[in-house]
Amino acid sequence: MSEKSENPAVSALLETEPGTTPLSGKRPTLQQRFVTRVSPELARAIVVASRREGLSASAWVRRLILERTPLQSDVDAHSGRPVRLPKEEVTAIAAAVRELASVNAAISLSDGRAARAGLDRARDLLIPVLMRHARR
Repeated sequence: MSEKSENPAVSALLETEPGTTPLSGKRPTLQQRFVTRVSPELARAIVVASRREGLSASAWVRRLILERTPLQSDVDAHSGRPVRLPKEEVTAIAAAVRELASVNAAISLSDGRAARAGLDRARDLLIPVLMRHARR
């Protein structure tokens, strides 16, 4: 028995063994649980990689699976509680936003030198944060 789909790759993924029930796909929530055992080292590596990308470990693994299968699932792709940014990154971003406010003030006063200096300070605050996220 198989679930109907216009996408042949999805149909192939939804094929089930005789006597089993296929996924209905009717509920827009995650219904199935997939459990696998990994070493403590791999578990730590998954947590580190997922946090670096701002995702929970489950959402990160789910994204990798979606990248390597022909299935396209908005429900799976948008699931998972995002991990909060580290405090030092939030602090840097907040400081950069304040610098940009000072740039706006400098521009309104036609103070090009102060505007450039504020942009330089904002860039100095944001580049390290962005570089950490670009390594993913």
